[in-house]
Amino acid sequence: MPREREIEVAIIGGGIGGIGAAVHLARRGTRTFTVFEKSEGAGGTWWDNRYPGAQCDIPSALYSYSFKPHAWTRTHANQAEIQAYIEETIDEYRIRDNIRLGAGVRSAEWSDDRKQYLVTLDDGERRWFDVVVSAVGMLNVPKIPDWPGIDLFEGPLFHSARWDPTADLDGKRVAVIGAGASAAQVVPGLQPRVAELLSFQREPSWVMPKGDRDLTDAERAERRKRGWSRRFRRNLLRTMDKGSGRGDPDVIAAQKARLEKVITAAFEDRPDLLEALTPKFLPRCKRNVFSDLFYPALKQDNVRLITRSVERVTAKGVVDATGEEHEVDAVVLTTGFRAAEFLSTLKVTGRGGQDLHAQWGDDPQAFLGMTVPNFPNLYLLYGPNTHGTVVSFVLERQAEFMARDVRKLRRSGGGSLEIRPEVDAWFQRVLQEAIEKVETWKSGCNNFYLSASGRNVVQWPWTHRRYYLWARLARRFVSLHRPLTPEVDAARGDTSVIPTAMEVA
Repeated sequence: MPREREIEVAIIGGGIGGIGAAVHLARRGTRTFTVFEKSEGAGGTWWDNRYPGAQCDIPSALYSYSFKPHAWTRTHANQAEIQAYIEETIDEYRIRDNIRLGAGVRSAEWSDDRKQYLVTLDDGERRWFDVVVSAVGMLNVPKIPDWPGIDLFEGPLFHSARWDPTADLDGKRVAVIGAGASAAQVVPGLQPRVAELLSFQREPSWVMPKGDRDLTDAERAERRKRGWSRRFRRNLLRTMDKGSGRGDPDVIAAQKARLEKVITAAFEDRPDLLEALTPKFLPRCKRNVFSDLFYPALKQDNVRLITRSVERVTAKGVVDATGEEHEVDAVVLTTGFRAAEFLSTLKVTGRGGQDLHAQWGDDPQAFLGMTVPNFPNLYLLYGPNTHGTVVSFVLERQAEFMARDVRKLRRSGGGSLEIRPEVDAWFQRVLQEAIEKVETWKSGCNNFYLSASGRNVVQWPWTHRRYYLWARLARRFVSLHRPLTPEVDAARGDTSVIPTAMEVA
């Protein structure tokens, strides 16, 4: 019987996914892991996104870990409360000493001889790990437009995910460029503070009522409880919040009718805004926006809607598609993220020196968005085609999958686990067939789902239940386990050049 071996795990990213992965490892007996976070604090997107009005779009009771109840103060928590919740989780599960802040990862290179990854940090430090978990997320690299003259603007200009706290926007003339989820929070967050707000929306989004409010003391106490009532509430919320991702025509038609009533009621006294803000595509063609504040903010006297795209930037403002220049004191970009460019900040090589991005080409793909052929012991959290579900739910299923594999490696004395190519090929074929059937995503919007080749590499086309079942049932049948050999042990024994993961450089 093989002797148990400690498995060293590198987790890249300290957001809700990376911290959740660390906790799942710890709960299954693995404490030999390191979380590398490039920022100076944990939290991921909730550390980065500190713009006015930042909060989650889904109910707080659902946007949380299943293993950690919390007495949320609001139905939809704001950035500060979510950030505090992540910090609280770190301390409760005693993983703070496993986290390295200000430590970005440059590359992870698989050694066929050692059956380990050589992880290189941005500062040049190198360490060996048995398993690498990418928890860098999908919506983490801002999309900065390449408008001519963007570097010439004399005032503050920044992306909402890289908010500049030193920028004095009070009483100023500010342009907010974009019409997605971030814009729907930034615009009402800034509107009371600025002299004038110019909202540039090339293409409007469907805006769904959010119903966010403060919770009562009794409601907060109830949400702190564990047990069947909490599980039932989370499952009910999950069903109500997202439902099926398949885009059933009858469901979409009913939703469109409801949203048309919402926008008509909001702008019945402003036919100009009603026409400009009614999308020409179906709901869910791109990410729906959730807000009760966005429409009222757009009707305020100090807000002007501009439905033309930005063509270039000058020292004093922005020029729209008609050639009109709009002078502003500051520009806030809510232009989204490079969502379809997975792991764009990280170089990964697998068996035989295979480069992950070269293998993907323009079409990133992974089995259940998690594992990739030719890349043993590599796990992606929130990887290709896992968007469109409740992200916290999917991240936990992926963390469970990874943590069970690590426990298997530990108990079997190490080795490598890799998705069988024939299983991945079957999954990719079935996945694309399902995506092609979702007419909603092809109804004429500009979304962030498509790769450079035009393939949808972002969305999950099925239900939450499908993901749960496949992640639970498929694990033991789809992975090929290669145990360590004496030759590999000998190769690992040569530490003359590279320090082991237990040694801190």
